[in-house]
Amino acid sequence: MPKASRQPSLRSQAHLQGAQSQRRKTQPCKRACLHPRRPSYISLCIFNLLALGLTSTYGQTISRSTLFSKQSITELTQHPPTPQQQKFQEVTTTPVVINNYNPILGNNSIEQQNRIILQQQGMLPGQNNKQREVQQLKQELRNDEIEAAKAQRLAMMKPFQNSLQEILKMNPDSFSVTKAIYLTESAWYDKAPTYQQFENAVKQRAEVVKQLLKQQGINPNSNIAKNYGIQKLYTQDNKFINPKTTQTFTAPKISYDFNDFSGDKNWSNMFVTKLLGTGKGQCHSMPLLYLAIAEQLGAKAYLSLSPEHSFIQYFNENGYRYNFETTNGNLVNQTWLMQSNYINATALKNKTYLDTLSNKQLYAQLLSDLLQNYTEKVGYDEFSEQLTKQILALNPKNLVAIMTQANYNTFIARDELKAVGNPPANEIHNYPKANQAYQNMLQSYQLIEEQGFQDMPKDAYQLWLKTIDTEKKNQENQEIQKRMKAEIEMLKKLKPKLIITPKG
Repeated sequence: MPKASRQPSLRSQAHLQGAQSQRRKTQPCKRACLHPRRPSYISLCIFNLLALGLTSTYGQTISRSTLFSKQSITELTQHPPTPQQQKFQEVTTTPVVINNYNPILGNNSIEQQNRIILQQQGMLPGQNNKQREVQQLKQELRNDEIEAAKAQRLAMMKPFQNSLQEILKMNPDSFSVTKAIYLTESAWYDKAPTYQQFENAVKQRAEVVKQLLKQQGINPNSNIAKNYGIQKLYTQDNKFINPKTTQTFTAPKISYDFNDFSGDKNWSNMFVTKLLGTGKGQCHSMPLLYLAIAEQLGAKAYLSLSPEHSFIQYFNENGYRYNFETTNGNLVNQTWLMQSNYINATALKNKTYLDTLSNKQLYAQLLSDLLQNYTEKVGYDEFSEQLTKQILALNPKNLVAIMTQANYNTFIARDELKAVGNPPANEIHNYPKANQAYQNMLQSYQLIEEQGFQDMPKDAYQLWLKTIDTEKKNQENQEIQKRMKAEIEMLKKLKPKLIITPKG
């Protein structure tokens, strides 16, 4: 991939829901699907706490579509309701009969109560061994559960660790987009397709583009021509001749999948792997497939971000910028992209949205996909914390990683405040540890605001996306279409230059 000039930020894609899967049930902060752990490593006792179902930041998951929203001190502390005075009801009592009278303790009521306590603790004659055996058996069962939970978690973690190691071997300024996408997704599956299968599926679509350009007599050496050919995959069915068998097939157009587009029911619906298998995707997978095909063709194209969304940008030889909306196969103008009303001046100034991702920023963005896939499947632990730090080292403005930290800080603040009885906001300063956690949380919120992020409701995103059907009739959009058409017609008149490969 070529190196782009500017940087956008994060693609937000799923919607926040509290989840419980062998981890603690909690109400996570909305729109921040990621929250890593602060300490540098996880101890075995954390696994024990997870297995026992105790309160812990580790192991919490959130469906990721949307990423973040602030939590007030009221939401954070969640004080229990004030108890109401209850009237006493008359009850009838039945005397407790205690069998096996012990002459040492006597038979008055106080002695009987003491005897019951001693029986429960296994401290009476004949009770010690039995009680201890039961307690020992319970502890053994609990230890087995802990070990099983640890083994399961480590087994799920291993593929993600392997993928991370492979990605880290790549050069962030020049790497295989196709391979990186595969590595971020294959770790999710219990039985993933091979990389060769994944790459062949991408190459097949690149071959369709080559044949299309040849059929239309378009000079295939132009970057505009290559992007034009890729876009045809998103706008129409295309014929494909298998070069080995000479059989002709129809390659259905790549289309938008309205069914579970945010991965709430099945997270793998967000993947390019799923798109390659079904021909349907959404605003996360469709632009990534575009980039993978462009890589196979040697075309220059860039990922760009807007709230809850990602799309493609590319340039002609004179530097004119085209915006291609993969979800509906249209060239769109910057004005429409800003009409979601969730892009503010701060976001534009910081190049959070509507700008091209450089190679290094795209590399960090793909690592953030690996992070989100991990937290969705496994939870938040020392691995997610390590990965978050690596992403921020590559791109300190990566919103996925920043929101991961914000979510983590929110959970830590909530736990620390709970430990001191959930004091009101004006008394938090009396508890140094809780106060520090609370301030860290507020600082995380401030950092996100500085990037220009605004919460975009799910319904608002869908309404905005649908406006492209009428927006494409807009005069500005029609001018863009005419410009592109004129460039293609010019390319048809140019004969492809013969490229001679030097021998040796």
